[in-house]
Amino acid sequence: MNLWGIIAIVLVPSLVTCAVIAKDGDVEEEGLYSKSDHVVILTQRNFERKVYNQNHAALVQFYNSYCGHCRGFAPKFKALAAEVAPWKNIFQFKVIDCSIEENNEICREFEVMAYPSLRYIHEHYVKANGNVGDRIQMTDTAEKLKSQLITKMQAEQSMGRLAFAPKLSIASYASYAAALNDVPNDVTYTFLVFESENSTVGSELALDINDYNHIKVKRVYDTSELAEKAGVSHFPGLVAVSTMLDANPLTPKNPSKQNLLKAVNKFLKSKNYAFPTRDTPEQEMTQNEHSGEKLTSSNLDVVYYSDLEKTLKTSLHTEITRYKSLTGEALEALLDYLHVLRTTFPFKNNNLRDYIEDLHDTLKTRSEWNGNDVYEIVKRLENVHAPVYMSQLEYIGCKGSQSKYRGYTCGLWTLFHTLTVNAAQKPGTETGLKVLRVMHGYVKHFFGCTTCSEHFQAMAARNRLFDVKENDKAVLWLWISHNEVNLRLAGDVTEDPEHPKIQFPSVTKCPECRLARGAWNLPAVYQYLLNVYGTGNIRDARQVNSAASAPSPFSNLDIGMLSLLYILSFIILILVIKYFLTKRLYRKRHYKHGRGKV
Repeated sequence: MNLWGIIAIVLVPSLVTCAVIAKDGDVEEEGLYSKSDHVVILTQRNFERKVYNQNHAALVQFYNSYCGHCRGFAPKFKALAAEVAPWKNIFQFKVIDCSIEENNEICREFEVMAYPSLRYIHEHYVKANGNVGDRIQMTDTAEKLKSQLITKMQAEQSMGRLAFAPKLSIASYASYAAALNDVPNDVTYTFLVFESENSTVGSELALDINDYNHIKVKRVYDTSELAEKAGVSHFPGLVAVSTMLDANPLTPKNPSKQNLLKAVNKFLKSKNYAFPTRDTPEQEMTQNEHSGEKLTSSNLDVVYYSDLEKTLKTSLHTEITRYKSLTGEALEALLDYLHVLRTTFPFKNNNLRDYIEDLHDTLKTRSEWNGNDVYEIVKRLENVHAPVYMSQLEYIGCKGSQSKYRGYTCGLWTLFHTLTVNAAQKPGTETGLKVLRVMHGYVKHFFGCTTCSEHFQAMAARNRLFDVKENDKAVLWLWISHNEVNLRLAGDVTEDPEHPKIQFPSVTKCPECRLARGAWNLPAVYQYLLNVYGTGNIRDARQVNSAASAPSPFSNLDIGMLSLLYILSFIILILVIKYFLTKRLYRKRHYKHGRGKV
């Protein structure tokens, strides 16, 4: 093989690996979902094109990728999306991550105030004020959500929509001829499902095989005269009827939907039926580009200024702006939050301090704000006081082993621990007490995880947050509450396996924080919290020497090209060495031959 052949082998895979292709603003992966999860990933750039004026209905999930409930719900949503993939011509699952700043305006327009939120969008939906879809109630299982969706689709069809879908209504018939009276002539077999009106099995079966050519499913009341004639006594019952009205009872012993589907497929296979070819893409194991990196244990109890800044920016860009109309108690909670930040945040940059003060003073001038206006003010003042942030805004101490872990939730705990500790170190003030109340107000009105917010409010009431009277007690109250949350979530699906939720500080990190038999030594714990979250101990991102913690200065393309250059240099070096060795060997042989002639 010549040199150019070798270069081609090396070059082509490298360029393929480095290339990122986007089509019309579409993405393959974002937040908690990828395209292989049988969902349509929505963004601000493709939302209108993929939601409005579609020839199918859809369930849109508005979620927040750092919300624990959203993370816990994602596997159920993915499993259901994969299960109902055959419905894609009729009904599709779509998702949008509201924690991404550019998507925030859409989430605000759809009046999403809880995460995750589900909205049913019927076919040919149009964009208009007040058109925010039909709210679908969250459920604790995928099966319950599926039943709720089928019931919704049945109701939609009764209103004249979903005319292109299989008929989902139920009726009574006296004979097979009556049941098949409205069935098109090209239908070879009609499967009758005998069930009660409240059952969703027949409708689900009809949707599952909606792409089977020349096949129909019809729902029949289990109390109808035809049920008795067909000899069906076990429900849901299943009977296959040919165009010649030949009936074949197929009811399995356990008549679940899955078993009914198996019975249908087995029957059709025996008739040499040509099943449709379906796209069944393999589930791809997606992994965050940094998933192989691990933080060293020494980083776990260190606060990085980059974490605080990134958390603060996320808070101001995506959380406080999610209200369509911001007024009353929520506006007061925001003003209190900004006030505490301006007095207690460990600013390393005067521009950020001025920005927070200006934002507070601007927002207190009115009693009601439009969410879009708040966002524009946040962006405008950020430009006025630029540069506001001094770091590259990457999580370091709060970085998870994958993008779906830790991040903002870790950052928010870190922010409020830092605020309580810095407030406690200001003698003669009660700012620490204000920090707890501000945290309560912020989590109640702005934190993008509804279930998490409800848990925190219940814990605050149970642990008597509003009875805390001293700054040092505020520091310890937050520490106790954080450990209570860690205990509740230990082993949960949202837990990062590389960063298990423990009772902190660990014995390794703070041996003196434990007394005999494991009891807490509270004075030592308090001192530990001061040491970790105090202003003087917060590290700048530039102090991070670990390659696993520092953000890479190169893009994926840069790294790919550097790797390519390295490989090409190595190949050239080998060829040069080979050339000189060959030339030297040739000279030796020539010299020896010459001596033989003398």
